[in-house]
Amino acid sequence: MSVNRRYVSRTDPDATVTRHSGGKPKLRYKTHRVVDRRHEVITATKVTAGRVDDGEMLEEMVQRTQENTRGEVKTVVADSRYGSTKNYLYCHDAGIKAHIPSLEKTQRGSGRQRGIFGREEFVYDEGRDVYVCPGGQELKRRMYNRKRNTYEYKASAGVCGGCSLRGRCTRAKDGRSVKRHVRQEELDVMRAVAGSVEAKRDLKTRQHLSERSFARSTRYGYKRARWRRLWRMEIQDYLVAAVQNITILANQMDIKPVLSERRSIQGLKHSFLHWIRAIIAVMGNPVLSEPVTASRMR
Repeated sequence: MSVNRRYVSRTDPDATVTRHSGGKPKLRYKTHRVVDRRHEVITATKVTAGRVDDGEMLEEMVQRTQENTRGEVKTVVADSRYGSTKNYLYCHDAGIKAHIPSLEKTQRGSGRQRGIFGREEFVYDEGRDVYVCPGGQELKRRMYNRKRNTYEYKASAGVCGGCSLRGRCTRAKDGRSVKRHVRQEELDVMRAVAGSVEAKRDLKTRQHLSERSFARSTRYGYKRARWRRLWRMEIQDYLVAAVQNITILANQMDIKPVLSERRSIQGLKHSFLHWIRAIIAVMGNPVLSEPVTASRMR
């Protein structure tokens, strides 16, 4: 945001002005969290300034999860804010299933793209290296964007200007263009996986898991930043996550042996060892199948 480039808070310079859910712009932090589907254990958490884009955090959160659990992530489930080209290719290269809706498809149909043909309406002819539009015209390769690693395919302005489908195809004066990534084939594979029945089922599960995890954190003061500066907020976040994880472990344990011996020193030792074994049993899971990634403002 331009306001954060021009101004810095004197009370908390690490926080940034962010608008959340249609509310008023405020100084905020954002918590990024990964939850294990199997046990609902929080396997990774990180606090950033409120303006940090969720999609930029996926790779780091996956790596943190693997380091914390010493396990291997097989599938990542997240909402469309994480469905960027960069994240799809990262998951492809890491051998991870990305059950993440495409950000491009989610944004399609809004703003200037409302009522406009989607990219999938243009058929790619690999042999001639051209796209064929719904009107039967060819879009030829014109230029290469080094920053985005994409080629632009475009028809001439004259062809688009005389087309009867122009109103449904583009609002640009110089005609319609289509971007093709240099790794478009891998992207198509990952997007197909993201649109599978299995992915849609996981996304429904994710909604309950993430909402439940953040809802439970509110009882421990999650919604309010108790201190100033980012490093202090990270401490608060770690404490909240630790309490939630211990609560989950307690619910999974058989506490009767602990209660029967709680009055003796030996009983206290037994209780302590019991907790340690439970933590190792849950956090030491060798394969983390489907971590759920989400974020919330505070």
